[in-house]
Amino acid sequence: MKKKQYQQDYNGFSENPLSPLFYQYIDILKSHHFHKEAEDLLKVAEQHYLPENRNIITKIIIEMQKATAYDETNKFEQYLRQL
Repeated sequence: MKKKQYQQDYNGFSENPLSPLFYQYIDILKSHHFHKEAEDLLKVAEQHYLPENRNIITKIIIEMQKATAYDETNKFEQYLRQL
């Protein structure tokens, strides 16, 4: 039932609210000339419904969320020091 509901809610991975973090990671890879790895992850996103691909996507999104939170914490600490 959950799988069916998920497919109805998100026809493609790009419609998922967390997909921008995943695609941002791909952009980071490309900016550091890891084009093959970026292309592989784009293929993973195309088949996001496979369990092994969901695991890959989930791990990347979690790490990107951690990095975003860490970056925001550093910005906040720098702001406090300035005050």
